[in-house]
This record gives sequence, C-alpha cells and structure tokens, in this order.
Amino acid sequence: MGNSSVSSFIFFVWYAATLIQMALAYGTAYRKTKANGDNGVSLAGWLLVYVLAAYIPYLGIHLWKNSKKDNVG
Repeated sequence: MGNSSVSSFIFFVWYAATLIQMALAYGTAYRKTKANGDNGVSLAGWLLVYVLAAYIPYLGIHLWKNSKKDNVG
C-alpha cells in the first residue's frame, strides 16, 4: 500500500511540472518565432517542439530560461 502512494505522489509531481512547463512553452515558442520566422506556421512548429519537451522533467524550464537569456537586450 505504501508503494502505491509513493508512485501516486511522484506521478502528481511530474504531472504538475509538465503543466507548468507547457504553460511556459507558449512563451518560449513565441520568442523563438519572433527571433526567426514571424509567422503562424513557425509558431505552431516551435510550440509542438516545446510542448513535447515539457514532458521531460526540467527540460522545458531549462529551455525557457535560455530563451529569456538570449532575448535580453
């Protein structure tokens, strides 16, 4: 019974992190689109890439931080 609750907790933490990273994915994709090809197809493509990256823990946050750093100034 204890193993099930640990598994549920780990799943909940992973799911919450994924939702947060998916929210950050839109801003990251928007910044990448503005920097390169400013059109809807480019935005959709980058959004797909960053939403898929959101499923890997911390990768979405790492990409978001790097995109903020690259566009400062």
